[in-house]
Amino acid sequence: MVNTALIEGQAYEGRHVVNLIRAGCNLRIVGDKGFDDDKLRDTLRALGHQPCFPTKKNRKHQVRIPKKLYRTRYRVENFFCRLKRWGCTATRRDKLAQNFLSLIHFAAVIDWLRS
Repeated sequence: MVNTALIEGQAYEGRHVVNLIRAGCNLRIVGDKGFDDDKLRDTLRALGHQPCFPTKKNRKHQVRIPKKLYRTRYRVENFFCRLKRWGCTATRRDKLAQNFLSLIHFAAVIDWLRS
């Protein structure tokens, strides 16, 4: 399942993750160290999801994550690399956010059809 949304470049993505995810789907949410937040972890668990974010090095209480699940994160990173091959998505030439999001959806469908 993939869900997309556009947010400000300087906004914290963790606030918007909860809005993109439906409750009760039992999803495994894989992210990077930027999502290491106790509130976000607790909220996702309350919704019935399994958060898989590595902890930052300076965190007092390290949280164990399933390494096997975290290794699947490369798929998302590779998808964004393929998306950036479309010049318009890498530089965001569209003035309207709606047009930019439409282009991202179109590129995602083309990528899905090629795979």
